[in-house]
Amino acid sequence: MTLDPTPALSALRSGDFRTVQKLARRALKLAKGDPGWLNLAAIAESGLGRPKAALPHFQLALKLAPDFHDARRNLAQTLVILGRLDEAERHLQQLTGTNPQDAEAWALLSQAAMGRGDGDAALAAADRYVDLRPGQARGLMLRATLHGRLGDEAAALADLQQAQMAEPDNVDLLIALSLPLARADHPGAAIDVARRAVELAPRHIPARLTLAMRHVEQGDSDAAKAMYHRVLEIAPDQAEALEQLAHLNDAAENQRLAPQVQTALKTAEAGSLDKAQLHFALARIAAQSADDDGLARNLTRANATMARLMPYDAGADTRLSEALMARFAPGADCDGPGDGPAPFYVLGLPRSGTSLTEAVLGAHPVVHPLGERIAPGRLLAPLIDGGLPFDAQARAAFRKGEAASLPALPEGTRFYTDKMPENYRLVGFLLAARGDARVIHLRRDPRDVALSLWQAHLAGSALNYAYDLGAMAHRFNLYARMMAHWRAIFPDRILDLPYEELVADVTRASQRLAEWLGLVWDPEMARPERSTSQILTLSASQLRQPVHTRSVGKWRKHEAMLAPFIAGLDPGLWPELGQSGI
Repeated sequence: MTLDPTPALSALRSGDFRTVQKLARRALKLAKGDPGWLNLAAIAESGLGRPKAALPHFQLALKLAPDFHDARRNLAQTLVILGRLDEAERHLQQLTGTNPQDAEAWALLSQAAMGRGDGDAALAAADRYVDLRPGQARGLMLRATLHGRLGDEAAALADLQQAQMAEPDNVDLLIALSLPLARADHPGAAIDVARRAVELAPRHIPARLTLAMRHVEQGDSDAAKAMYHRVLEIAPDQAEALEQLAHLNDAAENQRLAPQVQTALKTAEAGSLDKAQLHFALARIAAQSADDDGLARNLTRANATMARLMPYDAGADTRLSEALMARFAPGADCDGPGDGPAPFYVLGLPRSGTSLTEAVLGAHPVVHPLGERIAPGRLLAPLIDGGLPFDAQARAAFRKGEAASLPALPEGTRFYTDKMPENYRLVGFLLAARGDARVIHLRRDPRDVALSLWQAHLAGSALNYAYDLGAMAHRFNLYARMMAHWRAIFPDRILDLPYEELVADVTRASQRLAEWLGLVWDPEMARPERSTSQILTLSASQLRQPVHTRSVGKWRKHEAMLAPFIAGLDPGLWPELGQSGI
């Protein structure tokens, strides 16, 4: 005797996994070896958040019915969820080999390949999915995600825009589209799609968080705060909204916010990102209240959590840095000026004044600020990973790819800025490829930089060293070594600009910049706070204020907290240490 699966399938379609589980258990008591019910039982376990418990059911179903295609695909999906990617790929390759038209298997194969870092295989599988489901938003969104992870922002944006034509009211798609539009220098469109997502789904928290961040980037703090408050009306313990509000609020507002943050902290999962975000929020509130003990305590807890979530590999970092420096020596081959607008690379440790410097340069009528560009690193990655030469052909290919990756620039643009922090590793490539490229290098007291980083919550794994004071000192020393190396090879094409001089007299510093770059100084360069450009970094709200010196030397007040970092700095690489008697 067997049960009719129709009620279970109906419950499955409505997402009622508990009912599916009950019906499957009842059916399996009557027919223990029924592969169909084993498959449904496994789906129910996975849907209820127990993917490990699902595996034996899938495996038994396949043992009893090796050609049960759906069960094999479901097993592969569960293995992807569990991170067992090699096993998942074996099942998926079997599926796509026997049925090349199985679009969902190709989608899973793409996810598995990307999970183990094989971008080419992931894209090939995603392309196959798109071919099998032409014009379908899901496949285009999957491929756009892969393009984005690989740094091909133009291709990601093109896929998302094509997907939007197919499904203009897809909320998840609108959210995914917002940031690539902002990065492509279309801030109005980025706001519009995020606003549309909120209109379609007013209680959709990711939609509201996305719109709030676009407001921050545009300098509209009041609109951002209103949106974060709306998120908290829906979910009072939402950690990201609480953290962002803490950074936007004044001291009085944060005193009213503090109890809500404390309440959320009590229920946040130990060791989670939410827990770290809430400690960062409390650290900000403590700083505004001059509560140094509370500041140090919450920063220590927040950063310790983040360091566990995103560990730093000092050995790998050292090996990569040394390999990149070994590629270039004095007298290295360099090409002449390129075609079209020339790049100004604004370099410096994160929080060293690069955003401010870009705003100063971007105020000039012939300079267009483009923020942190992924394209150069993406274009150079295959060459670096493969140990290939950066010969004349490779340099020409890089220039062509870089030009193709640029957004449409305003008429009259002669130069553009790129302030991607990781470009400091790539200086040899960037300057060798184009003779009219220049580097503006911000130097700031490393202790002030460390204090700022220790208080920040920075996105992305590239900055994972910032969550451990010893790791931060190690990375800073590597950075200083690399910049000294590049300065020795390209002495006339790198300008060192002390942050302390920039904020002390922005008029004089901007005049120096203009003269070195061959520009006629424009008075607007001395008023970067009046810039209307979007700012896609943590500095967004700070740059809307007039230039000030309040952060210079601030590390002295927190010297004890920074002691492990200061002890790890190499005095031979940091002359600033000797200047202050340390």
